[in-house]
Amino acid sequence: MSWIPLALLTACAATGHDLLVRHLLRRWSLSSRLVMGASAVLAALPALGLAALLGPGPRWGPLMGALLATGSINAVAFWAYGRALARGDLSQVLPLINLSPLVLLASGWLLLGERPAFSATLGVLLVVAGALLLGGGPSGPGGWRGLWRAPGVKPMLLVALLWGVGASVDKLGVRAGGSLLWLGGLHLVVGLPLLLPALAAGEQSGLSADRAPRWLGASLRPLPLLVLLALLVTASGLAQFEALQRTAVVNVVAIKRLSTLFSTFVGVTVFGEYGGALRLGAAALMLAGAVLVLMGGGS
Repeated sequence: MSWIPLALLTACAATGHDLLVRHLLRRWSLSSRLVMGASAVLAALPALGLAALLGPGPRWGPLMGALLATGSINAVAFWAYGRALARGDLSQVLPLINLSPLVLLASGWLLLGERPAFSATLGVLLVVAGALLLGGGPSGPGGWRGLWRAPGVKPMLLVALLWGVGASVDKLGVRAGGSLLWLGGLHLVVGLPLLLPALAAGEQSGLSADRAPRWLGASLRPLPLLVLLALLVTASGLAQFEALQRTAVVNVVAIKRLSTLFSTFVGVTVFGEYGGALRLGAAALMLAGAVLVLMGGGS
């Protein structure tokens, strides 16, 4: 199968993931580390089981090194991602992930030897320009300083930085262990450090730490949604990792970032978030940059 349908599936699953995370954080008032940790662990366990039955033998040295690196990167990134979605507008914070190709061009070069073409560099500049316009630019509320101060923006900028490096580490992990084993290992090392402290603290709406023993029963109500979220994590991850084996990392990430345009559209049209026309225009500019990165990304 070509890598393009796989990357498009990644984008669609990521869009559903973003919308469901937003619902769980706002409607159910769950903590970000509980939602991100539970969905990661629920996705990891069946993937590890299937990898043990079906997967090829891994190269343990490179695999463990990649897991150590990605565990450190993604534990912080998932936590920041949840905080950004809980605090900020979808149409404002999600397109900021498109800044990650700026980091990815450098990390792909250094870690994987993937050399960016001129058109890819031009595309990254368009992505950055769209991100700067996202908060209204000089004419928006508070200008660019207003964007910097907006809720959820700083955590999402941190996510873009970390995931720009993490995407290259993903390809190293997939090379060492295959898609299933890497999916399971990645989400287990990311999810457990988020989930276990959340369970210990009893992080559920209306329950404080001193009422933690009652948390488990109350938490069963959003459990079906957490399982659905885990399925979206699995679909997005497997499609992305299979695509990584067929083309350069920057190509896959450029297509995956279509999810931010989809989610921005939903944020403006469904949730009535502020500054719709400008935000959609900025997201479109970032999408044009992603297309140029796709066209110029070398293998």
